[in-house]
Amino acid sequence: MKFDEFLFSHLGEMGKYQKIQFILVCLPCIFCAMHSLSWTFAAVPVAHRCAVGGESRYSPYWNSNISHLFNTTKDCFDENWNKVDASAPNAICQYETCQFADGLECSSWVYDTTRVQQSAVGRWDIVCDGRSWIKALVQSAYYIGQMGGSMTFGMLGDRIGRKKCFFIAIALQIACAFLQSIAPNWWLYTIFRVGTGFAHPGASVIAVVIGTELMGPKYRKLASIVTALCMAIGQVFLGATAIVLTDYQWLHIAITAPSVLFISYWWLIHESARWLVSTRRFKEADHILQKAARTNGVTLPDEWWTLLDGEEKSEKSGSGEKALEKVAHPKVGDLLRTPILRQRSLVVFYLWPVVSMVYYGLSMKSDILGGDLYVNFIISALMELPALLVVYFFLDSLGRRPIIIGGYALTGICLLTNLFIGDTAPRWIAILQLLISRGAISGTYAGIYAFTPELFPTTHRNSAMGVCSTVARVGAISASFMAMWIAQTYGRAWLTVPFGVMTILAALLTMIFLPETTGKPLPATIEEVID
Repeated sequence: MKFDEFLFSHLGEMGKYQKIQFILVCLPCIFCAMHSLSWTFAAVPVAHRCAVGGESRYSPYWNSNISHLFNTTKDCFDENWNKVDASAPNAICQYETCQFADGLECSSWVYDTTRVQQSAVGRWDIVCDGRSWIKALVQSAYYIGQMGGSMTFGMLGDRIGRKKCFFIAIALQIACAFLQSIAPNWWLYTIFRVGTGFAHPGASVIAVVIGTELMGPKYRKLASIVTALCMAIGQVFLGATAIVLTDYQWLHIAITAPSVLFISYWWLIHESARWLVSTRRFKEADHILQKAARTNGVTLPDEWWTLLDGEEKSEKSGSGEKALEKVAHPKVGDLLRTPILRQRSLVVFYLWPVVSMVYYGLSMKSDILGGDLYVNFIISALMELPALLVVYFFLDSLGRRPIIIGGYALTGICLLTNLFIGDTAPRWIAILQLLISRGAISGTYAGIYAFTPELFPTTHRNSAMGVCSTVARVGAISASFMAMWIAQTYGRAWLTVPFGVMTILAALLTMIFLPETTGKPLPATIEEVID
């Protein structure tokens, strides 16, 4: 008897125990999402002008006695901080940010604290073109750490267990995230940001693995959607917290402190019984499964592991046929060896960085198409909720390809049409385009997670997903520089046009080169893919 067959016939596919464990392990995903994009608000742009004489960064920003020393910018606001024309009554026009009226460059700055009490931008003078790249570098550091964490915790989880990995990651996340709040300079902050990103896969992915490894197959799609919903909820909480706490140091403390409660998980969540069985630790697995059985109101047979197939019990022993299978290790290069696999691989290796780049780019720069950063961020995160529900209910009935093609195409159309509409159209149109783009790309992200494993044979599925995960992080790193440096320096067209073109191309490549996989058996070997 296979372990899955035994497990679900006796314990059930989604009993009370599985539900409790899954709800518990989803909570860390909320805080991982908050840490992932916290720099968006920690480094929120603030109005600034050159400091005059003995002024400090905390001197009053508005000073009529020195206004003649500066030009004003085109950015003018009313009393509610809505952009208005300079000729509007009571318009407040910002000072020129980087030089005096006579052309002399600033050597120090004064920052407007009317709306933002303290931004990292103001604390470390990350302003003007010469230093704007720092914002992009700091954000990209998170994804660099995440890339390293994916590889490390993936291997470590198989070696020492899921639960230990989770607690190592939680401890690292709490420490590094707290240290971000007290870092004295931007480069030390960046190092701690790498550590926070490194902990992300261990704190969220490993936790969800613990929860889903006891779920029946028909509930695993639901599990992936719920996980994505938790990430969206985390972004909503982040935006709401940033509105209330406008000092970036307190913002970091606020989103870090609740994670201390996850220490209690040592007594609340259990090691993966599936992993324990694979390492032949049957007594420990039995201890956990007996608890699960009592919670679900069922009973398990004594010494149930003796009912398992010999292959199941010796999975890690390296004997017999298993050992022979392991002699010929699958290689990543095999994905490019045959024409069909090469075609599929090259296409998905393009799709993943594009979906990651656009998703994180729009998240980091949610005001790129107009409107308020905070409001847009929250509403666009909320837009992910219906988009993910659409994917859940229609991924099987419509198929993978229509969902993914439609998501990419809709995102690209919204971004490119915004370029032609320009600033003359009502602001609500631009905001609507952003919301549709964000919802569409979020649904595409969820769809591609289900689609990609079905394109590759069992022998190379993990290798393919590993490469996809890596190139996706490259997309997120690229998004950091495009959203926080290039678009901010040269204008929104430098973000919307590349994103729009790349998503349209992704839709076309999917339409032309990738097959529909819905309802088809998963290929076990390269030969089955070719056939």
